[in-house]
Amino acid sequence: MPEISEQEQLEICITRMPWKDIEIGLFLVRTGDGQAIELQVENLARPSMVGQIHIGRIQKYLPSLHAAFVDIADQKKVFLPVKSPDELNYVRRQSKSEGIHGGDEILLQIVADPIKSKDAIGSSDIVFKSADVIAHLGSGESGISRKISGQDRRRLRDFLSACQGENYHLTLRTSAASLGEEELSGQVEALVEQMEDFQETIGQQALFTVFQPGQPLWMERLMTYPAGQIASITSDLEEVIASFAGERDNSLHRQGLKGFLRTRRVDSRLADYAPLFHAYRDEYPLYQLRNLTRLMKEISSRTVWLPCGGNIVIEQTEALNVIDINTGKMKAGGGKRDAVLTCNLQAAEEIARQMRLRNLSGIIIIDFINMRDKRDLTRVMEHLSSCCKRDPQGVSLVDVTALGLVEITRQKKYASLKQILSS
Repeated sequence: MPEISEQEQLEICITRMPWKDIEIGLFLVRTGDGQAIELQVENLARPSMVGQIHIGRIQKYLPSLHAAFVDIADQKKVFLPVKSPDELNYVRRQSKSEGIHGGDEILLQIVADPIKSKDAIGSSDIVFKSADVIAHLGSGESGISRKISGQDRRRLRDFLSACQGENYHLTLRTSAASLGEEELSGQVEALVEQMEDFQETIGQQALFTVFQPGQPLWMERLMTYPAGQIASITSDLEEVIASFAGERDNSLHRQGLKGFLRTRRVDSRLADYAPLFHAYRDEYPLYQLRNLTRLMKEISSRTVWLPCGGNIVIEQTEALNVIDINTGKMKAGGGKRDAVLTCNLQAAEEIARQMRLRNLSGIIIIDFINMRDKRDLTRVMEHLSSCCKRDPQGVSLVDVTALGLVEITRQKKYASLKQILSS
């Protein structure tokens, strides 16, 4: 996967397309030369739960695991990490005694979709997001991205001190460093209004109520990219077009009762991106224009061919993902050692890209072609590490085993492409 310089601009496409017997939504990011570096796919019949806020009921608390299982609907539960009762946002308590009790009704927010046989993961940290600011429900210490330093950090620290509230605290994202006080204040005010309206209604809502913070998957992914790095955003979806036109229903809503809670101002989350947006209204489908059927076929295949003639084979199992590198049709014109090194370097780059396109997560084992010289292995590992640094989901290179297998892990947040298409 190529490094993206500050000058290189990204092209983003938001659309939907038929795939086999389902309809899928797609959020595609391409570099200026047309190479896809991220693809988020959503089964529109089973949309992502990430970001949803629920009133759930504690089913069981496990002190040894520092976690609880929480019912959020009939036959549906969430795994909730929790160390102390003080972390929980209680709606109605079953007992007046201290501690965490089964039957207590609490607020939680989904941070990871259910994957395979595992339940969705929740968090007691209820957040509302804009392009550059995250507002957390409840008192606490506000923070600034670690990537911001020097004068910008001091300036933003003063800004946070001036807008600290009793019932919320803030986190400023890296992109906030380029904004002035007026722009940040507008985002903070919009988020605070959302939270205040939200808090006013909580006690009136029944168990298993679902609140949707008005942030679909495409918007969540879009806001991970600074507007200055994007050349264009194109969509043919009416709901996306309406969002950029300022017509979006920017409300929290309860499942089955859309729009029951409306904020008093237009959301500013898309303001920085609006000048980059283009509404596609041609009769020729956007997914065909962008050749997305071909891309979907490529990333649904087990085998990915490399420029040198070698290939990588990707196998997904219940427990882990295995990636094998083969010489394939590769010709060792400059000597076997150089040919193997070239193939492994190309494979490292492609693996980093495929992990994002297929959304591989959890344990990933890579079997590179055997390299006898340790310097070659070091070079391949450094290249793999460099290619993975741009992955927003967090990739950790764990170890190289005695058998020469590379162990890495990637954070789980969304279901993999294979799981989405087979669900």
